[in-house]
Amino acid sequence: MLGEMPTEQARQIARERGFDLVEVAAEARPPVCKLLDYGKYKYEQKKKSHKSSAQQHVQKVKEVRLRPRTDDHDLMTKLKKAREFLEEGDKILITIFFRGREMAHKETGRAMMDKIKKILEDVSKIEHDISMFGPRMQVTLLPKPGLKPKPKQEAPVEAAPPAPPTAPPPPAAAPQGGTNA
Repeated sequence: MLGEMPTEQARQIARERGFDLVEVAAEARPPVCKLLDYGKYKYEQKKKSHKSSAQQHVQKVKEVRLRPRTDDHDLMTKLKKAREFLEEGDKILITIFFRGREMAHKETGRAMMDKIKKILEDVSKIEHDISMFGPRMQVTLLPKPGLKPKPKQEAPVEAAPPAPPTAPPPPAAAPQGGTNA
């Protein structure tokens, strides 16, 4: 603790000790300064910010596209993927596309949407309920509050199996016939 001193004297002390004089609180009267290695300080600040940003999850909107006549097995496959997105902390937008005469049977799309909401109700909450935008019926689901996002799992890299041993090449055949003179 050095107390209050003139700036030039503080700079001189910093030079002698091999540190930088860094202003910490400019608004304070008198301004507060510290003696520290500025390069090391910047490195540590960058490390802290990188660590905190790595722990945050940026929520993305993932879309699941369907048709009104999508088969049950295909629907379950897509909903399994939608469940993974929700468990990772992402929003999902479920869209059912209607083409041609399918527009006359919107009730099949609404029934499919209700089924989807019921299947995913344990991991999701509705952000925007079922709505029609031209030939599209959409619903937006959020991860349920309190649901902890699972970290995205990267596929494990497996080592390539060893190559099978190769047989040695056959010995070169001796030339046949006589010599031409």
